[in-house]
Amino acid sequence: MFSLNLRRDNKLRKDVYVAVVDKDIILKLNWGDVDAFKLLYTTYYVYLCAVSTKYVYNYEVAKEIVNDVFLAVWNKRETLVYPIKTYLIRSVQNRSLNYMRDKSRSEFSLSELDDYIIRFHEEQINLGLEPLTYLENIEFEKIVADAIQNLPDKCRAIFMEYLYQHKSYEEIASLYNISPSTVRVQVRTALSKLRETLKNFYPLFLVFFNIPSD
Repeated sequence: MFSLNLRRDNKLRKDVYVAVVDKDIILKLNWGDVDAFKLLYTTYYVYLCAVSTKYVYNYEVAKEIVNDVFLAVWNKRETLVYPIKTYLIRSVQNRSLNYMRDKSRSEFSLSELDDYIIRFHEEQINLGLEPLTYLENIEFEKIVADAIQNLPDKCRAIFMEYLYQHKSYEEIASLYNISPSTVRVQVRTALSKLRETLKNFYPLFLVFFNIPSD
């Protein structure tokens, strides 16, 4: 009896490289070759975790989703066909979106932004675009950097401490000898201005920097 016990704790990297498993490996997997499955798993695991994290914003949850996908792959190994990368990606995407929908229904109502992000991801899937492409796009990063540079001086300085140094409102307040409430106002002002400047890129900005949507 095969047991899925192949957990890995590789750190998520934005520039994840993924190799391609050849046809012979899939044929061996069709016949229940455990070594072929392990090779498939180790080849795609980190990349698929990165894909899932783009949707669920939680690496631990992403790992569980990817493991569930691989368990399903093993259970239907006899029917798998080459190439398999697209199938794995689509399976992870679908399970990740289902997780987000279920979480939204059980815990809170979807905000306008949360709904936008889910619909955006669905559109990317339907268009068949490679996952992570827009998050790795140098042009996107430049657009964000330029938008931040255009913030008012004080607002920009405070927001960069919040965004890049991951400092709390209290830490930033102490640094600039102002109140935490003032820091909060400046951060919200920055986000408001960035929303106007980035337009359709704004939800991606929130995902990219893991900023709460509320």
